[in-house]
Amino acid sequence: MNLSREEVQRLAQLTRIALSPEEETRMQAELGRVLEYVERLQRVDTTDVPETEIPARADGFREDVLRGADAASREVILTDFPDRTGDLLKVPAVFDKPKG
Repeated sequence: MNLSREEVQRLAQLTRIALSPEEETRMQAELGRVLEYVERLQRVDTTDVPETEIPARADGFREDVLRGADAASREVILTDFPDRTGDLLKVPAVFDKPKG
């Protein structure tokens, strides 16, 4: 399956990835191969294959531990952070349009 250059550019925009013209050309080919493989998988007959379920194991995850910072470390972080309001650190929005 071939993707157009415009489709690759749209995917790059949606995923916030800046691609050079050479990378766009390479992505056209690579994504095309991935989609061809997915089409192949969709043609596999799974009629008599029973559904399976694998329970998630919770023992493989680390426990989240909230660790405070001492006053000096906290002050360094707040002072060095490029944009903040009071004690709140400002970061770029996730859903804004990508730069460039």
